[in-house]
Amino acid sequence: MFSIIIIMIDSDNGNDILKRRIHFNMLYDVYSPLLTERQRKVYETLYFSDLSLSEAAKILGVSRQAVHILVRNVCGKLEDFENKIHLLANTKKFEDRIRELEEENESLRKKLQDRKEDKQ
Repeated sequence: MFSIIIIMIDSDNGNDILKRRIHFNMLYDVYSPLLTERQRKVYETLYFSDLSLSEAAKILGVSRQAVHILVRNVCGKLEDFENKIHLLANTKKFEDRIRELEEENESLRKKLQDRKEDKQ
């Protein structure tokens, strides 16, 4: 599953890469407590510090290849968590529904206000 993601990243333009980074950061925000301390450290070192694989490897005291494998595994785990739990997807649905209800509520308030003004 994850090798498909890597291929997609390589063939995407910069905007899609940014969207994927945001997606994984959102997954990380939700599911990071389910990761080990080491997995969190690797992910945070690479992505939150915006370092290259070589720079992250030097900080973590491992090879560049090890960082690549570790972060690939972490991203795979984050995707697996979401595929099983759907917490991020459900949160987005709830937020969208809340926005819809707020818009509907505002529309009804305006109609009510217009009726009050018409009666006066």
